[in-house]
Amino acid sequence: MDKTKNSQLFKIILTAMLIALNVVIERFLAFNVWNQSISFSFITIAFAAVFLGIPYAVVVGALGDLIGAILFPFGSYFIGFTITNMLAALITAIFIYKKASVINITASVIINKITTTLLLNSLWITILYRDSLDAYFAVFISRLPQAAIMAIVEIIFIILLFTEKSKIRIQLNKVMDKFI
Repeated sequence: MDKTKNSQLFKIILTAMLIALNVVIERFLAFNVWNQSISFSFITIAFAAVFLGIPYAVVVGALGDLIGAILFPFGSYFIGFTITNMLAALITAIFIYKKASVINITASVIINKITTTLLLNSLWITILYRDSLDAYFAVFISRLPQAAIMAIVEIIFIILLFTEKSKIRIQLNKVMDKFI
């Protein structure tokens, strides 16, 4: 095989591994109660965004949610949460692929928390459990503290792991350069 085919094969295998890791982190190592979720699965999406690119990050986000929901459900499957994960991965990848600066990381996390965690997921929870605008605002408000705390955690972790000057990123680049 030539280098290009090896590179593509490596990306596909790494994507599959990141999807599996995403499922494990999200379904077994996360803290979930009714409308709150604390998870570190964002690391798999950020890794895919930084090292593989936008389409791979979106696939990790979408298939990680879909496979996790089918194999290890928390309730009945709802496509809205998969769409949210795809959008979150897309936003992350647009901001940090090839330019994982502190500003881009911070912007991606804040935009993600507002659009996906607060606006969309609050809407999906309201649709699933209640059917009124008042319920939407109650869910939205109840999710604010979790979104704020997780935004800080995500910003710190992504900066530590994936900025250009990060020691971890430098080591990962050396490994990735051998395959891609």
